[in-house]
Amino acid sequence: MSETVIVIESITPQVSVTFSADQGPQGGQGTTGPTGPAGSTGAAGPTGPTGPAGSAGATGATGDTGATGATGATGATGDTGPTGPTGATGNTGPTGATGPTGATGATGGTGATGDTGPTGPTGATGPQGPTGATGSTGATGATGATGPTGPTGATGSTGATGATGDTGPTGPTGAVGPTGPTGATGATGATGSTGPTGPQGATGPTGPTGATGATGDTGATGPTGATGAASTVPGPTGPTGPTGPAGETYPSQTGNTGKYLQTNGSTVSWQTVDALPSQTGNANKFLTTNGTAASWSSIIDGGSP
Repeated sequence: MSETVIVIESITPQVSVTFSADQGPQGGQGTTGPTGPAGSTGAAGPTGPTGPAGSAGATGATGDTGATGATGATGATGDTGPTGPTGATGNTGPTGATGPTGATGATGGTGATGDTGPTGPTGATGPQGPTGATGSTGATGATGATGPTGPTGATGSTGATGATGDTGPTGPTGAVGPTGPTGATGATGATGSTGPTGPQGATGPTGPTGATGATGDTGATGPTGATGAASTVPGPTGPTGPTGPAGETYPSQTGNTGKYLQTNGSTVSWQTVDALPSQTGNANKFLTTNGTAASWSSIIDGGSP
C-alpha cells in the first residue's frame, strides 16, 4: 500500500482535524478573499546621528593654465574628485507605534467538494488549485505621528580633490557688481622720501600794515667817545635827508603839574589824577566813595563808632 503524506501549513487553534481512509481527493483551493485595508503607518522613528566627518582628502595638483585667447565658451569643468567614504550610519531611532490593523477582507468562497472515492487507500493529493484573484487594496490608515529626530551622525570624510582641468579661454567680463562696504583703514605706510622742491610760487599780495607797536624804553646813554683830531678840511655837505613823519602833538604842559596825559582815541588832553584823600589823621579808617568823591569813614565795631 502506498504511503500518503499530509502537510498542514496552518490551522485555527482548538480545531480538530480528522483523517479518514475513505477520504477522497482534495478539492481545489478556493479563491483568495480581497485584501483588507492597510493599517495606518506607524510614526517615523527619529533620524539616527550623522556619521563622523571623514578626513579631508589631499588637494589634487593644479592643471596648467591655458593661454588666454579670444573670448569664447567656458572650458569644460575638470573631473570631480572621488567622493570621500560615507560616515558610519547613526543608530536607528525607536520604531514608531504600530498603526491599527486594517479590517479583515471577506472570506473567499469554499471550493466544490470532490466526489467520494471508493473505499480503499487514500488517493494521492490533488494538484493545488489556481490562486484566487487578489482583492482590492484596503484604504491606507492614517499616518502615525513622526518620532523624534535622532542625533545627527558625524560628517563623513571629504574625498580627495580631483586634479584641476586646464583653464578654458577667458569668458566675457561680467557686469561690475555693487561696491562692497569700505574696509577698515589700513595701517599708515612708511613716509616716502621727500620729492624735489617745486618752483617758487608767485609772491602773494602784501598784507595790511599792522598797528604800530608801543615805543620801547630809551636805552642808556653810551659813553662819550674820544674827541677826534680837528680836521682842517671841511667835509662835503651830505644830502638832505627825507622829512620825517609828523610827530604826535602834545598839549602844553604849562599849569598841568601832577596831571596825566589821556586820549579819547582822537584828542590828547591832561587829566587830574583821582588821588586818595589825605591819610593824615585817618588811622584805622576805610576808604569809601559816594560815586563822586572818595573819603575816609570810621569802622563800626559792635554797634558803636
